[in-house]
Amino acid sequence: MSFSKYELLVGCFLLITACTCHKEIGEVEVTLRHLDNDKCTEVNLITGKKAVFLDRKEDEQDIKGIVLHYSVSPNADGTEALFYFRAVSSHYDVDFDGEIFEFVDPECIAFHAGKSAWNGDTYLNKCFIGIEQDMWGYYEKFREKEYDYEKFGQPVQLPGDDRKWFKFSREQVKSTGQLIFALQKKYRIPGRNVVTHSDVAIEKKLDPGPMFPYKEIFEKYGAGYYPKCKEINLDKFSKLTDKDYVKLLEIYGYNRGENGRVFDLTDNKIIKAFKLHFYPGDLSKDLNDNTKKMIINLVASYYNYKDKIINSLDYKFRNDIDSFLSENKERTKELSEFIKGWNN
Repeated sequence: MSFSKYELLVGCFLLITACTCHKEIGEVEVTLRHLDNDKCTEVNLITGKKAVFLDRKEDEQDIKGIVLHYSVSPNADGTEALFYFRAVSSHYDVDFDGEIFEFVDPECIAFHAGKSAWNGDTYLNKCFIGIEQDMWGYYEKFREKEYDYEKFGQPVQLPGDDRKWFKFSREQVKSTGQLIFALQKKYRIPGRNVVTHSDVAIEKKLDPGPMFPYKEIFEKYGAGYYPKCKEINLDKFSKLTDKDYVKLLEIYGYNRGENGRVFDLTDNKIIKAFKLHFYPGDLSKDLNDNTKKMIINLVASYYNYKDKIINSLDYKFRNDIDSFLSENKERTKELSEFIKGWNN
C-alpha cells in the first residue's frame, strides 16, 4: 500500500495531535484540556487578575499534597465553564464516567483551595494539587430540573446530617484513586497530605463529602491514608478530656488558625470536618464514644504506619504526638501505651 505526500502529511499531523491530546502519569491516562487565561471572564479575588491559573515561580514551594473536591456540575464541560465564570480552577477533573482531564499542569498554580490550611501550611493553592470530580454533592431544591436521576441516582441521607448526598460512580472512584496514587508517586506525596476541601477549609466547604469512599481507594489503590481499626475500650482512656481528642486531630493536620474563612473555629467544627473524611457513619458535631474511638484509631494507626510513598514513618507526626503525651503524662499514660503497643 502506498501513500501520497499529502496523505503522509495528514497522517503525521493526526499522529502528533493524538500524542499531544493525552499523557500518562505513571500508567494512568489523562486527557489534556488545558485552560486559557484569555477566556476568563471574571477577576480572581486573590490575584486581582482575569486568570484561572498562575505560572509557578522558581521560588515557589514544591508540591506537598492533594486536595479533593467535587464540582457541583454534571460533566467536564460544565466544570470548565464554571472555572472561567468564577476565575477558579483545578489541576485535574474526573468525570462521572471515569475520564480524567488535566485542566492545569501541576507545574502551574491552580485556584482550587482558596483560604485554607493543613498541617502548618496555609493558602494551599501554592503547594497542593487540586482534583475535581464531576458530581452534584448534596441535593439542593433549586437545582431540581438539572438532576439526571437516571445517571446520578437518588441522593441519600446520612445519620447526623439533614442533607441528602449523591453517590460517586464506580468508574469515577477507580479513576480518582488511581490518579491520586500516580500523583503521590510522581511528587512523593505522603498519605497524610491527601486531604479534602472540607479538611482544609473547615465549616466553609463540604466537598468531596461523606459519599466518597476514602477507605476503599486506600485499600485498593494505595491512595491517601485511612486507618486500620481495632476494638477500643474507652474506659482505659477515661482521663482524656474532650480537648485532648481535638488536640489529637490538630496534630494530625486539622489547623485551627487561618483555616478557610472561619475565624471562630470551634472544637465541634473540627470534629465535623474529621467525620466527613474518616467517619461518615455519623455526621453530627458531637464528640461521642464512637468518634473518640475513631480518633484514637487514626492516631495510633498512623503513628505506626510506614508510608507507601515515602517508605518511612512520619517522624514529624510521631514527634508531635510524643511531645503531647510527654507533656500530659497524668492523663495520657494509657493512651501512650496503646499507641506505642499498636502492631500495624
